[in-house]
Amino acid sequence: MSSDGYELYYWPRSYVGAGRAEFARILFIEAGVPFKHISEGIMEMFKQADQKWTGYPALAVPLLKKGSFELSQTPVICRYLGKQFGLYPDSEEDQWHAEQINATVHDYIAEGRYAFHGISPFASYFGQEKGTQPYIDRFQAERLPKFMKHFEKILAANDGGKGYVVGGKVTYADLGLLHALRATAAQFPEAWAAVDYAPLVKAFKDRMEARPKLAAYFKSDKCIPFSGDSMM
Repeated sequence: MSSDGYELYYWPRSYVGAGRAEFARILFIEAGVPFKHISEGIMEMFKQADQKWTGYPALAVPLLKKGSFELSQTPVICRYLGKQFGLYPDSEEDQWHAEQINATVHDYIAEGRYAFHGISPFASYFGQEKGTQPYIDRFQAERLPKFMKHFEKILAANDGGKGYVVGGKVTYADLGLLHALRATAAQFPEAWAAVDYAPLVKAFKDRMEARPKLAAYFKSDKCIPFSGDSMM
């Protein structure tokens, strides 16, 4: 593989908020690895029906590029970067559990996103606000608590919830869960405030956000705010 630097392709900041690319960004930040964010021409490459992307076939961004190597699908990018940066479990058992958690986190984000597009899944939230509100309400009332309680059990299963989701060090699975919790707090502040039934989850979010590199990033202009719709 080429030793060229990493490039992360994603929608322009003016088009979407933090979005799914934030999963990858915080891996770079925690690892202290530089990367270049590419947004110029993305709309033409991926948004149009006749995609202009000429590299390895990718359905959508985010897309990671390092030299001639190209990779898409957010959960796969997270696992790849975790392994590259040492943010990866040591034991095989923990590796599989981390992947299970990674998949669950992205299932959760996908459900939350689709709640904002209940009438037309691939159209903007704006224009279907009234029609999709029942889907949003149901997600908050039923699905959000279900996932939070599940994440609480995951944390409790490892050292009583005092550290990480698996093993004894931070991994890509911890960072993925952190982003999902930040998205929840930003998108559903009242529902998040009511997550008293999952104290380990809330403590985990606070603990992870306080990590020095992440804390500095979250306070900086480089951290793109959530858009306020679609958990993005």
